[in-house]
Amino acid sequence: MIVTAVIEIPEGSQNKYEYNGDTGHLRMDRVLHGSMHYPCNYGFLPQTWGEDDDPLDILVFSSSPIYPGVQVGARVIGALLMQDEHGPDAKIISVADVDPRYNHISAVDDLGTYRLREVRHFFSQYKVLQNLPVTVGNYQDVTIAETLVHDARLRFRAIKLGNGAAHD
Repeated sequence: MIVTAVIEIPEGSQNKYEYNGDTGHLRMDRVLHGSMHYPCNYGFLPQTWGEDDDPLDILVFSSSPIYPGVQVGARVIGALLMQDEHGPDAKIISVADVDPRYNHISAVDDLGTYRLREVRHFFSQYKVLQNLPVTVGNYQDVTIAETLVHDARLRFRAIKLGNGAAHD
């Protein structure tokens, strides 16, 4: 499954940018509270609605940082289940589809143990200094990730467009 991701935060940044759908602009939400940085590009999937009342989050691995606001074709390879102060907050795991250095990646485990531990560590710690709760669950395979995307698209249509499509 290839989806279109909109990048909010480039790999290596400590700045947390958020897209404002009302204005169509990115705004700087905060600087991370600690000496951490995003371990990969972070963004969202347009026309999806997650269980946390925001568009579905996506992590996009690539060989270099992707600028905020850029759209990228992202090949879905898995998901990381999480919860934060807003409830369930799944992260779709993907690779940039146009990056030849990631052509061999087809499953989340293909990223390697260290990268997966690094992402899990980041998300388990990035809100600690704010005293906000985060629970990081397990990585899920591509089938679960595709279901999360599908469900988030249905939720968007039902909630945002009001057409009752949640039961498709």
